[in-house]
Amino acid sequence: LTARRKQYEYYRDLLLTFDISTPKIRLGDICTIITKGTTPKSYQSSGIAFIKTEAFDGSRIVPEKLSYIDEETHFGPLKRSILQADDILITIAGATIGKCAMVPASILPANTNQALAIIRLADGNSEKYVMHLLQSKHMKEYMQKNIKGSAQPNLNLKQLNDFIIPLPSLKEQERIVAILDRFDALCN
Repeated sequence: LTARRKQYEYYRDLLLTFDISTPKIRLGDICTIITKGTTPKSYQSSGIAFIKTEAFDGSRIVPEKLSYIDEETHFGPLKRSILQADDILITIAGATIGKCAMVPASILPANTNQALAIIRLADGNSEKYVMHLLQSKHMKEYMQKNIKGSAQPNLNLKQLNDFIIPLPSLKEQERIVAILDRFDALCN
């Protein structure tokens, strides 16, 4: 399994490395929103799903590990971080910085806290392609260059917006995603 994961990472990074003819743009240029959440004052035993990094298992969100908030908090103080299906969540603070997951429709309605950035792509872009990019060596190298030395590493929203990504055609993005999803299925 460890060897297969290394093989997957190798091929992911290889597939996501392009020549100079592939356009490169800022991540923020293909997003409708990049924001983060807020920590609520209290949690409930049921209600609106609230996602924290602890609910991540690899690149998936585990429903049994969700916390919950009430509707008043969800639509009030936390309205800026109301999640939609296929939003990409990435940890921007702490020891698990760079960890990603995609929001499945099955857990909606949902919200999140300030340790997670919400990336919502504009139509015509592949969420899975961007998710693979965020998990690749390109993002790891970008974070190493941009995370300031402090007790707790942090990536701010401007740095996330400014992450330069290769943007091949949507057809090519989908081809890459199909290959990487097969590798991911083998590993998991």
